[in-house]
Amino acid sequence: MITETLTEQKVSFRPIAENEPEWLYDLRIRAWNYFQEAEMPSQVEHLWKYTKPKWFMPDGLEQKMSVLPVVSEIKDEEIAPLKPEFAAFGCNHGDRVTYTQLSDELKSSGIIFEDIQKAINNHGELVRKYLGQLIGYDFGKFEALNMALFNSGMFLYIPPDMELGKPIYMHRHPDDKYNMPRLLVIVGDNSRATIIDDYAGKSNDKPYNANSAVEIFGGQNSQIRFVSPQNLYKKSRSYVTQRARIGRHARMFSIFVSLGADVSKYNLGTILNGQGAYSQMLGILFGDDNQHFDHHTMHHHKAGESFSNIDFKVVLKDKALSAYTGLIKIDENTLNCEAFQENRNLLLNKGARAESIPELEILNDQVRCSHGATVGPIDPEMVFYLKSRGYSTDDAVRAIVTGFIEPLLKSVPDDLRQMMQNMVQFKLRNGTGE
Repeated sequence: MITETLTEQKVSFRPIAENEPEWLYDLRIRAWNYFQEAEMPSQVEHLWKYTKPKWFMPDGLEQKMSVLPVVSEIKDEEIAPLKPEFAAFGCNHGDRVTYTQLSDELKSSGIIFEDIQKAINNHGELVRKYLGQLIGYDFGKFEALNMALFNSGMFLYIPPDMELGKPIYMHRHPDDKYNMPRLLVIVGDNSRATIIDDYAGKSNDKPYNANSAVEIFGGQNSQIRFVSPQNLYKKSRSYVTQRARIGRHARMFSIFVSLGADVSKYNLGTILNGQGAYSQMLGILFGDDNQHFDHHTMHHHKAGESFSNIDFKVVLKDKALSAYTGLIKIDENTLNCEAFQENRNLLLNKGARAESIPELEILNDQVRCSHGATVGPIDPEMVFYLKSRGYSTDDAVRAIVTGFIEPLLKSVPDDLRQMMQNMVQFKLRNGTGE
């Protein structure tokens, strides 16, 4: 486990950096001031009941303040060729160096895919229009810390009326420094894209702590598929806040897979901001050893005739813990909405623990909503039956877990399903190795 630390120093923000836009500097100062004045979240609050906030508080904030984003000087010929299965590729190294690649056919398409600092330098007004609109400096204490000190990340802009047939793949790789990445995605009206935001890192023996913010904007009639697997190094801690906002008749399909890290806290949400908006959110979590997971999901219906669905499957073994809180929020006068939420938890032994808290905040009665949650152990009769048919105990458990998750995977588009299956099977075979 990472040593628990807590630093609440009251220090002045750094001077403006060379070539740093004043609007960004002012935003960072407001975030820093909010962070210093905001109270540490209390574990009396239901969203922090199972997780200690101080686990995500770094030491040496004054030193980290000077760790700024790096504009990559890597030349295209120094990067491995783009794999043919991707439309674009981006990599966040732990040293904050970020590089991005676009396929040849997209280089003159109007798509912007750059590291966040380069995008601020080259497309400042576009970044300024969206940065912090969903996860602002006053969203929460740790979100304010990210806004004040984010030091790496990516920016993706897809113009209207574009359809990308291949995914955009982003690889995040934190290391032993306190890593604060940010991702800003804008998908124009009538455009379609698949975005894979992959958090992974097992290359050293040092603990690290990541605080990430992800903002996604989908225009009207846009279609976004967002896949976010997390298989970080076992000694890491991960704090992620993600928000998407989609417009009229837009569709958002999100998949979150949590496999790694020592402690993970995720706040995930989609705002349905236009009539006919549709959001489906799937989650797969597999914990072992002493892993600690805390996930909150949210669907906020701000427009009528919108639809949302959440299906979150959890598998736990050893002494792993999962706390899940899911909120469906439907505004007043937001009529004819449908919203569904389901969380199923499978415990493979007595030491594992799962908590599930579904929530509804519905301000009108002309809606259709439901939620369900179950927590239960693996059925020993099923294990016995499979063993009687020649399965080993491990193979029997793997078969039962696969069957538990399979109904969710059937909802995953064909071109993404194999990726999800491979992740689950790898975890089943290997756990979360050191």
